[in-house]
Amino acid sequence: MNGAASPRIRKTMVFVLLALFLGQFGSGVYDLVFSNFLRDAQHLDVEMRGLIEFPRELPGILSLFVVSLLFMFNEVRVAGVACLLMFGGMYALAFCGAGTSLWTLSAWILTVSLGQHILMGMIDTIVIHTARPENCSLRLGQMKALGTAAALLGALCVWIKWKFNQSFAVDFFVTGGVCLLAFLFLSRVKTPVFPQRRGWRQCFVFKRRYAVYYGLEILHGIRKQLYLTFGFWLMVSTLGQPPGYIGKTLLMAGVIGLVTQPLIGWSIKRYGERKVTIFDSVALSLLCLAYAFAPELLPLHWAVGVVTACFVLDNLLFALGMARSTYVARICEKPEDITPSIYTGLAINHVASIAYGVLGGVIWMNTGGPQAVFLIGGVATAGAGLVARRMDRPQP
Repeated sequence: MNGAASPRIRKTMVFVLLALFLGQFGSGVYDLVFSNFLRDAQHLDVEMRGLIEFPRELPGILSLFVVSLLFMFNEVRVAGVACLLMFGGMYALAFCGAGTSLWTLSAWILTVSLGQHILMGMIDTIVIHTARPENCSLRLGQMKALGTAAALLGALCVWIKWKFNQSFAVDFFVTGGVCLLAFLFLSRVKTPVFPQRRGWRQCFVFKRRYAVYYGLEILHGIRKQLYLTFGFWLMVSTLGQPPGYIGKTLLMAGVIGLVTQPLIGWSIKRYGERKVTIFDSVALSLLCLAYAFAPELLPLHWAVGVVTACFVLDNLLFALGMARSTYVARICEKPEDITPSIYTGLAINHVASIAYGVLGGVIWMNTGGPQAVFLIGGVATAGAGLVARRMDRPQP
């Protein structure tokens, strides 16, 4: 990925990128069918759907501690461990029928999610450590496009598969097998040299210098729930859309994202993290208004169209979050701080995410609709724009 890298390193990174593609494919398919699995196979209501976000989001905090315990491994090897966790959890969920206890279900959801969250952070750190500093945002944009291509293929597979087979167990068996293959690649490839951490304590970085980054991660944790939990639930429960429709929607978002994500990487390099993050805040605030009121004010077919458009735009705007990674990488005092700083931000992000997942489910249940959930989220996204105004500008 680094233009100055040797041919051997470039060949190695091809295998790493292939493995990361497979891991993101498995993770993407799992996310795509997750809400329908909870509703149709486990028969959970919206309040329980909000509560199940605790074991699903807790790994965002736990990942900081797990990565610290794996300090003897470099970033590529840790990504392999993440894929192995996803494999184990998905295969276990394939055997979970309607009578499965909530505790058992939560344990396996937590296992898959721990792998997803570790992989999520490792992808950014692998790119940041192997790209030239001036090209970090460009390479992250390209990596996001690769992840989108994986999700795009996953959405296509779900769309086709659900025309002929409606088994969630088949979904989990196949995606688990793909994650196992990714683990085998990542565990055997000869990796580049990464900054070495000499002990687990070096994996905990919390500094006042990074306060703006931490603030953005808190608000992004709330924003994330609006899409991953309540946006999906709005489509599935309130608007009654099946997995096939969700697959087609994400397929459309993926096709567009293949073009827009590299452009987002370029825009961060051209305009800076501050302006891009403020734009993200304004755009998301407007989407929250549409999410909140379209199902109530519009006829069903129009509401489905508006929410689908919001769903696609929301998916595309997620790529703007790479500005936070390039920002913290730019202001880090030393290279060894980059990986632990990203995971500290991830942990903070998920404290807010867990809290709002549970709170949002209770609010939705007690108000009888999505309006309050999305309006509160809109306030949080607007707040992110105010915090972003304090981001340090790059030195000329």
